[in-house]
Amino acid sequence: PFVLGTHYNGSETSGYHTPGNDLKVIHTRSGTKIILNDAQGSVFIEDPSGNTWTMDGQGNINVNAPKNITFTAGENITMTAGMNINQGAGASITETAGVDHAISAGAMMTQFAAGDFSLLAKNIKKIAQENINSSGNAIMKQAVKDITVSSEANINKHAKEELAINSGDKTKNH
Repeated sequence: PFVLGTHYNGSETSGYHTPGNDLKVIHTRSGTKIILNDAQGSVFIEDPSGNTWTMDGQGNINVNAPKNITFTAGENITMTAGMNINQGAGASITETAGVDHAISAGAMMTQFAAGDFSLLAKNIKKIAQENINSSGNAIMKQAVKDITVSSEANINKHAKEELAINSGDKTKNH
């Protein structure tokens, strides 16, 4: 059926009635709702599973799902925030890139792990414009082949206790 115009019933009122007639609502038998609120300038959409989409009329959008949210694009997805982007997960966050993955920060970058931190790559190159500082209870570096330490100035070795240089063959000092 096609209905055009308005219908009036003088004895019954809608469950969404307001004195200013501010709410325009579509509410289906299954529980799907679309509520347009002229007083707030807001839009609220809800389905029977509890998924909601709210545009509050103040410039904010809230999307909620009791289970999963999936975004799929044939090409690009771009997120931009004038201030901050915050991510949180109750368990894990996984990122995968088919080619490159770049992260940059205009000031400081911090990574923290309460447990172990692993970095695995074919080659790793660290470059600092000024200093690299490493500290820990023990620092170990090992290689299957050579380890080269070089400096255009001095190399200083200090030990509060013993300084050991061990070699399976001869040790060269020159």
